[in-house]
Amino acid sequence: MLDIVGIIYFTLSNLYLLGTFPVHIFEFLDLRTGYAVSDYALIFGTGTYFNISAIITGLLCGLDAITNPKYKKVRKTYYNFHAISAFALIGVGIYPLTGNEMDFNRVLHWIFAIIFILIYPLTRLLILRSFSRKYFKRLLALYLILNLSALAVSIYTSLSYVAYPEYLMWLALLSTIVLSQLVISRKKRKADCPEVK
Repeated sequence: MLDIVGIIYFTLSNLYLLGTFPVHIFEFLDLRTGYAVSDYALIFGTGTYFNISAIITGLLCGLDAITNPKYKKVRKTYYNFHAISAFALIGVGIYPLTGNEMDFNRVLHWIFAIIFILIYPLTRLLILRSFSRKYFKRLLALYLILNLSALAVSIYTSLSYVAYPEYLMWLALLSTIVLSQLVISRKKRKADCPEVK
């Protein structure tokens, strides 16, 4: 349940920042076009808060991934990828955006963000499949619909407003992690699930 606490905490932290300093103000400040939620790391006064929130959430998700005994009952490949991707949000906080067009920090930041926002929920779905194929199919459909909607919004806005697709991708992550955790915590591993290798 540490992952649910972490994901909800990070969601509320970003909603707080959004209410305090709306992302469309980035355009006014001429930080750059195509503003993203991670741009909060660029602004004095919100940068430290955003980065610490990312690190705390990454730690909570990672600790949940390596300490939850139910995850150890699935294939080791799923377990390992899930654990590694769960810690990825720490990298987002350690390597924040700097405002430079293309530097080492920005590349690392993108890599860690993509791993966390896309791979982490996907590996959770693979773990869920070992417990309930019915819920796996439903949550996979929801995950795909939200991420494909994010892609459609990105194309429609010509990547001018990255924050809006990010909200949809975060909603996909949030719903996948919270709902899968609720299902996994109630169910035992299916007998027909492949043995741990």
